[in-house]
Amino acid sequence: MKDIRIPTCADCACCFTHESGTAIIQNNVSLQPFAKYCTARKSPKLIRKSGMVRKVPSWCPKRKSPCDLRVYGFVNDEARRMQAFFSDIYGKASDPREYRYALRFAGSIDLTPREFWRRCNESGEDLKLPTDVKLYEVVEIDDGLRPVCFYRTERGYRIETLFKTEKVCQHTNQME
Repeated sequence: MKDIRIPTCADCACCFTHESGTAIIQNNVSLQPFAKYCTARKSPKLIRKSGMVRKVPSWCPKRKSPCDLRVYGFVNDEARRMQAFFSDIYGKASDPREYRYALRFAGSIDLTPREFWRRCNESGEDLKLPTDVKLYEVVEIDDGLRPVCFYRTERGYRIETLFKTEKVCQHTNQME
């Protein structure tokens, strides 16, 4: 079973290290030399060394609660049939291709991607989502820190790391 890695401040582009040898004042905050700061807020906030390796703090302005939920369905019946055809040929669910998908549902969910994944593995039954997720559809849960995609197969959900939602959105915009 693959697990979802907990994001840290070190992974974030807003994590800034003041590398100058002298203290400076920025937005009424004194930045100390070689200290790490979060610049996602209006004024920089000091990040403790323990916070860099453990997890993103609860005060992070990027964190979303509840998380965004997006479900990507097929653009048409032909795309659905092609996905089923390739899955039958390979004997397992084939990887989803972005050009076959369009955004079908957007809403919110109280579960983080990690909690969703744990519940999928603990109980063999389907989780109750605000919309029904059909076979071979992709579910994206975005907690603001790192969105994670899950692919619905005959055996349940699996983490889909190669599915690029940016390409789906471009494709959806071209259809309109």
